[in-house]
Amino acid sequence: MTAIACALLTAIGFYFSIGLGEQWWLAWLAPVPVLWLAFGETKGRQVFFAAWLGCALGSTSILRAYLGLLPLPVLLLSLLGPSLAFAACVLGARRVQRAFGAAPAMLAFAALWAGFDFLIAFNRAGGSVATPAAAEVGAPMLIQTASLVGFTGITFLLGFVAAGIALALRTRTALPAVLAVAVFAANAGFGALRMSAAPDSHIRVGLVDTDTRTSAIFREDGKATLETVDAYAAEMAKLKDVRLIVLPENMARVMPAWRDESAGRLVVAADHANATVIAGFNDWSGGKRHNIAYAATAGGEMPPVYVKRQLVPGLESIYTPGTAPFVLANGTGVEICKDMDFQRMVRSDETQTHPRLLAVPAWDFDKDDWSHARIAILRSVENGVPMARAARDGLLTLNDRYGRLVAMRKTGGDFVSLTGELPLDGRGGNTVYDRIGDAFGWMCVAFAVGLVATALLRLSRARRA
Repeated sequence: MTAIACALLTAIGFYFSIGLGEQWWLAWLAPVPVLWLAFGETKGRQVFFAAWLGCALGSTSILRAYLGLLPLPVLLLSLLGPSLAFAACVLGARRVQRAFGAAPAMLAFAALWAGFDFLIAFNRAGGSVATPAAAEVGAPMLIQTASLVGFTGITFLLGFVAAGIALALRTRTALPAVLAVAVFAANAGFGALRMSAAPDSHIRVGLVDTDTRTSAIFREDGKATLETVDAYAAEMAKLKDVRLIVLPENMARVMPAWRDESAGRLVVAADHANATVIAGFNDWSGGKRHNIAYAATAGGEMPPVYVKRQLVPGLESIYTPGTAPFVLANGTGVEICKDMDFQRMVRSDETQTHPRLLAVPAWDFDKDDWSHARIAILRSVENGVPMARAARDGLLTLNDRYGRLVAMRKTGGDFVSLTGELPLDGRGGNTVYDRIGDAFGWMCVAFAVGLVATALLRLSRARRA
């Protein structure tokens, strides 16, 4: 019964923090019950099962958004993969604690969890979308470590603090808790210091979306596409003194017969607004289909095109992915929705193009609005670049390079718009993480494997003796 109780407590903590959860503070506590169980005398098999069950149940919050939309194998992998990895982390920390004591066990769990989180991000279906680190976007001061070592640094901190609390409760000694509090405070202090820098300028940005005008997406209808562009243009005309306007992903379908006219009307709208306009369409040409974003500039000609490179499994299998990053001469970089789930690709983009800010058309699934937005915001922190993101069935968000929300509004129904002054500070792609890449993730993998292997060897020798 104790093992089941610990599993359920961990499940509750994860359900309301990771995935579609929004309580960032619970992510620091969620692993504690099963770690407390692991550091006691409960059999290893029971510990493994409790840790797996707790994480798997806690991860089911994603079903509220994706059940019936994503392929079943993708959903099963999203639930079972991270939970089995989490259970292995708990069992590995238990072995290290028995071999070397409390402090090494804290390091072991932190490195194992961060290492597995890093390796899971190599999956082509979701990238780092399932990372527990995203839960902390709700507390920007606590995620600035991502600018040093990437999202895995936050996962490491979550694991270290949770293991310290669990060990302090299990052993009734203060040292593990003191170490946990010290690391937590140091991370928060670094975050506060980094976020204290003032921006060097601002840009006024407008975001526009409608969740009801979707008929032009699903059929070959040039009239409907042009009417959709005109409707968005009318809404853009209502925005005052903006210099960048971001519209959602996949606003309408463009075919060769009306491609030039729809793009031309977007350029006219950009010219009237005296702003750069980033707008998503699905393009059918040359026997291929692409998920694209037009980048229309005031006074420009035919807008250049960015092609989305990371596609949603199943739902976007009809599209051919793009091959290259994109940035305008004015420093506006463009990504589309799921592109932002892949930290290696986004980091490569920023270090190549050094954008002033990112414009991200997106299309979410309503209930995952904050969950998916915060993954993109985490990329902003990793690469030090502000972001304007407009998501149909999601959120309109403006955030600075530190992940602080400047403005946010829920979409829904007919046209919704949002404007705000987005702080700018230098160029993206210049953080420590941009320079060293995923070195910390690989280091966690190597350190965790070495520590656990050494612990198992020492325990084996002790049993033989």
